[in-house]
Amino acid sequence: MQISLKIALIIIMVFYLLCILGAVKKKNMRIGYLIFWIITGVILMIALLIPNLVENVSNLLGFGMPINMIFSIAIFVILYLIFDLTTLISKEQNQNILLIQEISILKKRLNDLEKKEENSNDQ
Repeated sequence: MQISLKIALIIIMVFYLLCILGAVKKKNMRIGYLIFWIITGVILMIALLIPNLVENVSNLLGFGMPINMIFSIAIFVILYLIFDLTTLISKEQNQNILLIQEISILKKRLNDLEKKEENSNDQ
């Protein structure tokens, strides 16, 4: 890899890690995702700093070309994130349904109490 490309990628990775830290300060991200993105950034930084690491690992795992290994890993990571976000959305939907039901019950009770109070005031 050319030294200018490597320097540019390292600068991008430092910016990436700073963005993650900024999300931590603003509390915009859950801890699980935060850890995931930090580990991803550290792994990418290590892959950039150690010469021929990706090539050696891809040869060790039996991939024909390093890019095939990178795409395979990327596909599995994306599938994991999609699955995790899908389960998170399902949990949030279930919580929303429960909250709506509880609010409806409370509104009914409030209306019943208001009607009861009006009837007692009228008498």
